[in-house]
Parts: sequence; structure tokens; C-alpha cells
Amino acid sequence: MGRRTGIADAAGPPWRQPRRWLAFAGVVLLVCLVFARLPTSRPAALADRPIGHWTAILPPILAVVIALVFRTLVWALTGAFVLGALLAFWPAVLTAVPRGVTAFIWVNFTEQFNLYIFAFLFALVGMIHVAYRGGGIHGLVALVGKAARGPRSTKVATFLAGLAIFFDDYSNTVVVGSAMRGLADRWRVSREKLAYLVDSTAAPIAGLALLSTWIAFEVFLFHDAAGALGLKEGGYAIFVTILPFRFYCWGTLFFVLLTSAAGRDFGPMLHAERRAALEGKLVRDGARPLARAGGEALDPVPGKPQRWVNAVLPLALVVVGTLGGILLLGRHKVLASGAPFSLLDGADWRAAFGMVTNPAVTPGGAMKILFCASAAGGVTAVLLCVSQKILTFGAAGRAYLRAIPTLGMAFFILIMAWGMSKICTTGVHTDTYLISLLGDRMPPAALPLFVFFVSSGMAFATGTSFGTMAVLIPVIFPLAYALGTYETGNGLLFWLSAAAIMDGAIFGDHCSPISDTTVLSSISSGCDHIDHVGTQMPYALTVMAGTSLTGYAAVAAGMPGWLFFVVFPALAGIILLVFGRRVPAPAAAPAGEGGPGPSR
Repeated sequence: MGRRTGIADAAGPPWRQPRRWLAFAGVVLLVCLVFARLPTSRPAALADRPIGHWTAILPPILAVVIALVFRTLVWALTGAFVLGALLAFWPAVLTAVPRGVTAFIWVNFTEQFNLYIFAFLFALVGMIHVAYRGGGIHGLVALVGKAARGPRSTKVATFLAGLAIFFDDYSNTVVVGSAMRGLADRWRVSREKLAYLVDSTAAPIAGLALLSTWIAFEVFLFHDAAGALGLKEGGYAIFVTILPFRFYCWGTLFFVLLTSAAGRDFGPMLHAERRAALEGKLVRDGARPLARAGGEALDPVPGKPQRWVNAVLPLALVVVGTLGGILLLGRHKVLASGAPFSLLDGADWRAAFGMVTNPAVTPGGAMKILFCASAAGGVTAVLLCVSQKILTFGAAGRAYLRAIPTLGMAFFILIMAWGMSKICTTGVHTDTYLISLLGDRMPPAALPLFVFFVSSGMAFATGTSFGTMAVLIPVIFPLAYALGTYETGNGLLFWLSAAAIMDGAIFGDHCSPISDTTVLSSISSGCDHIDHVGTQMPYALTVMAGTSLTGYAAVAAGMPGWLFFVVFPALAGIILLVFGRRVPAPAAAPAGEGGPGPSR
């Protein structure tokens, strides 16, 4: 990537390069030609809902193409938003954009969940800044560095840390990325690789965990869809039944572990890793990380001790406080509803999580707990540093408040990403257009694979996993049931189709450049957002292709489901051996790097 950047700079800014304009025009034209000719039909489940025109696919496509071709997310999201507003309010061209701002952007500020995301990010990044300034992160890196003795063990440690925070993807991405960044910098692991490890662990493990902030929402959707069809299984029983068929989630976790332990990469990720190892450039020349610290302003105070406890205690408080806060508030909500609660009953734990994550019961959902836990962690970080006379209250406060300029661009991208999600779901109806590609006529054996592709495309285009699940489950369940998949073969094809919805939503959630969790991964790892998307995409598509072949297609054709857990890891290993190359060892001793400062 370093060499490619040099060529681009020599040719001038991306906007002035004719070959990029040709690539942009060619891709957009190809998309228009393909989608304009694709046949659609209205599924019975969408009888009362508006179906988007084929042009509904253009706003998300425009955002992705501009971002990847011209390497600018600001203009990508802005251009896509303007196009989406014009399509949504056509032919009122003059008022389309102002109406779009009101309908698709301003409306997000009326939702408590979104406001708490801003507060959570500010509180957590402020806490991390204090921990950096107080030397706690440096002490933590020195401690973990005793076990992580090289780039590969550092990557595996990051993966394991992601598995440990299984209960929420938001806290997972931000805490793991922020905590492991110093160690990754020390061993010259590229920021692109760190962002991939964080992003591709958080969503899959949250989707598979038997207790998480995801499961309540998923169980709720399953329960409603099953009740409408008269199925004997309840919502949680469906969730457990499809767990072995969540092939993309399992496959992603396998692939992350394999590429980390083997130290092998391919494609753009290999270029990034070689650049970091051989040249010491953790980000490419000209990159714009979403969260950049203030350089020397956050370096530890010279001559002061660097104690790992000053980082571990605040981080542990965030993790334990989040899990405990959800449980305590959920318990209160359960008891207030008149139902009993026992700490020894797993069903009561699930009910408590469901109460907190249900916005109708708890406005702001679990994000309110995340904010409170992060704020408590920030106060703890300040008190630890002040009580040990490492920082004064003024110095700690200044470090904390540096989160404001650090997160400026990240907040803009989050706001625009939410706006794109609203455009695709309530403006031009990209979601229902993609569903209309399914129709009501589908060979039963082909349904799981096709559902997986449609769910992946919808989540990638809209940038929302929950939105994809909420739209597809009420549509796919009746369609799969009508095709007779529930009554035949122990319902295998029915459960495969249900799993395909969830896995496709996960794929889009951690791959789409307009997904909030993708943005959070770039923020926490200090990575250029477009670089993160561009290096992660080949890996995600590789896993998607592999799990489609060895999972949804093979199992639907009759292969035993358990065989996937043998075949896919073997296939992934072969891919890494054939196409992957070993990342060279760092050119210089890590000890000479000068510490794991946040801006390095």
C-alpha cells in the first residue's frame, strides 16, 4: 500500500486522475445495467409495504464506490445522501436536500440510543486519554508484552480479548481496540490489521453468545414470527436451534484465529502488514485515522511511574459495570413487571437482558448502561492518577477533554451513516427492493444460500444488522414455511434459512463502510476508515464464499452440518497457504520504538 500511495501522490489528488473517474463511471454504469434488468416480484409478506425502485440501490452503491475509488468518506457519504434525498423527494429538487436533512438526519437526534452512543464514545475515549497521559496504558502494554512476545501472539491476544467481551459489540470494539492499540504499535502490527481483528471478532461473537445485548432483540423477532406461523418452537429455542448453522459467524472467528496464529496475510492486508513491519509505518502515508490523539500532549509525564493498574481498573470497571448494570437494571424491570427473578436461572438472565435492550421498556437501551460505566471508568482513571500524584486535576481534565477534537470526524461519519440507513429503509426503500428480488418462487434447497446473499446485500447497503433482521425475519419465515421447508427433513432448510438471515446481517454489519460498528472499529484502532474497509473486505468476502460453499450450499444439499467445522477450517488453511504470505518480522527491535503512544 505504501508504494501504491506514492504512485497516487505523483499523479496528483484522486479527483484529478482520469483513470479513477473512468473506474467510477464504469462501476456505476455496470450496476445500473445489472439492477435495471433484474426481475422482481412482490412477496406475499410485503403486500402492504412499499417496494423500492431499482434506483434505490444507487445511494449505498455511490457511497461505497466514491469511498473506494476516490478514498474520501466525507464526499462519499455527502454525495450518497444528496442522491438519496433527491430520489426520496423527487421531483421536488429544490427542497429535497433540506427535507432530507430533517427526515433522515435530524430525526436521529430524537432517539436516545443514538445520543447515548455519542456520550459513550466521549466518555470512553476521554478515559483512555487519561490512562495514556497517566502512563497506565504503557504499563499495561509492558505487562501484556511479557506474554505477547511477537506480532503473532499480539494478534492472538487481541482476538482472545474480543472473545472475552462477548456480551456487547459496541463495548467490545472500543475497549479492545483502545486497550490493545499500544501493544500492537509496539510490535508493528498495522492499524488496518488491528481494526480487522477488532471488527471481525466483535459482531460474530456477540451474534453467537447465549447472553448478549443482541440476543433479546433476535429472540423477540423470532418469537413474533414463530407465533404468527403457529410454530411449536419459541424465540429462544429457535435461536439455540440455529446456532450450529451460523456458518459465517463461526467461519469468521476461525479465519481471524488462523491468519493471526499463522502470521500469514494476502491482498491489501499483506501490503499493510509489510509496510508496518519493514518501514515502521503503522498507517499509510496520507492516511487520516478517525481518532487521532494529541501526540506529545498525551505522552506520559516524564519521571512518573507507569502502573498497569491505572489502565486495568478503569477498563475492568467499564466491562464489569456494563454487564452488572444491564443485569441489575433488567432485574429491577423484571420484578417491576410482577415476574420472579433468580440469579440461578438462565432464563431470568435472558429476560433481564431483554428488558434493558427493549427500547419500549428502557429508552436508550443498553447504551445508557455503557455510558454510565464509561463515565465511572473515566472518574476512576482521573482519581487514580491524581491520588498517586502522577497528574493534577487540571492535567487529567485537559487530557479527558481532548476527546472532543479527537472524535469530530468520527461523529460526522456516524451521523451521515445513520442518515444513509434512514434513506435506505424509509426513504427509497432499498431494503424492500432487495427482498423483492426473492419473489415467492424459489427452489427450497436454494433458499438458504439465496437468503444469505440477500441479507448480506441489504445489511451492506443499509449499514444496519438489526434493521436487516427486523425486515427479513417477518418476510423469510412465511416464505420458507410456504415452501414446505419446516415440515420436511426435520426442518433443516427452514433453520438454515433463519440462520442465513442472521449471518448475512453480521456480514453487512462489520463490512459496510456506513455501519456504526465498522466506524467504531476504525475509531478505537486509530485507523483510516477507508483503509479499514478496503483491507477487511477481501477477508470477509473470502469467508463469505467459503461458508456459502461448505455451509449453506453443502448442508442444504445433504452434507451433515457438523462436517462444516472440519471442512471450512481445512479450506481456510489451504487458502492461507496458497495465497497468503508470511508477514516479515519487524525490521527493528520493538523496544526501540519509544513506547506505545496513541498517535504512533
